Amino acid sequence: MRGFSSQNLSDDDNYKIEKTQRKTIPERLHFNRERNMPIASIFGTRGYFVFSSEQSYDKFKQTNFNISVLDAEGVGVPLFHIIQSYNVLGRFTRSSPDFYVYKYILRRVQDPPLYSECKVICEDKVFRLCEVLCCEIYASQGFFETKYDFFFPSKTHPVKKHQVIRQSSMRDLYSTLDGMRFRWHVKFYSDHFRLMYLDESLSLSNSGQKERQEQNQRKMKAPDFIIGHYTRTFSDVLPRATSKCSNLIIGEQSRPDSLGITSVPELTEEFACQGALIHYLLHIERERDKNRKRNINRMW
Repeated sequence: MRGFSSQNLSDDDNYKIEKTQRKTIPERLHFNRERNMPIASIFGTRGYFVFSSEQSYDKFKQTNFNISVLDAEGVGVPLFHIIQSYNVLGRFTRSSPDFYVYKYILRRVQDPPLYSECKVICEDKVFRLCEVLCCEIYASQGFFETKYDFFFPSKTHPVKKHQVIRQSSMRDLYSTLDGMRFRWHVKFYSDHFRLMYLDESLSLSNSGQKERQEQNQRKMKAPDFIIGHYTRTFSDVLPRATSKCSNLIIGEQSRPDSLGITSVPELTEEFACQGALIHYLLHIERERDKNRKRNINRMW
């Protein structure tokens, strides 16, 4: 698709982001650009890596953390690394998260140590790349829905509420973030999720399912306010040492040349954590389907 390899996407394609200054839309959602964030896997490493731009991902493919000179903007290194917890007992008792999201932070060598525990990945004479725990995701499964609660232990001012809910019979996900409500909408037999802002006070609990369906029907008559996308359309077909698995396209307010990890707005990071979770959940579903088909073939 024309323009997808660069940071700016055309408004004529299927991955446009709404840009508005309307007072009815929260000011935090007044965007001036899109950020294209690849999600990739690295051979021999668990989990998935989220990059701040296509340019950063392209540079990383040539270095893979073997960096002699770090870029001052953080171009060429991942932003996030999400992994699934294998602590079954801890997940069952909710004493440990289901997913961990680690963040890569670029620091100057002379800067004081980070307050949170960090792991030094690489460094040169000027900069040091550190990995810190950014987000813990706890899953709570009920009869009708699964709730994913996001906690950011390293933040000085914690997020008021960051939650994603997925109903058992639906593929759409509903999220709450600092009092704002959103919907990751996907069509049947598609892996293209559209992140939409819900300007109505929708209940995310199962008790409000009928009300939510009625409100969604009313919203279908009005244009959707789309602020992000998740898609696997542009993933690598053949496996590689570093393989692109999907892309997140998130609207934000920033400079057009903000390509590295040092210039990603906080709201974009929070949406990226949601997108990384969606990618992992889809991966788990595909693996379950493969195992189910494999077991059926063995029976025959």
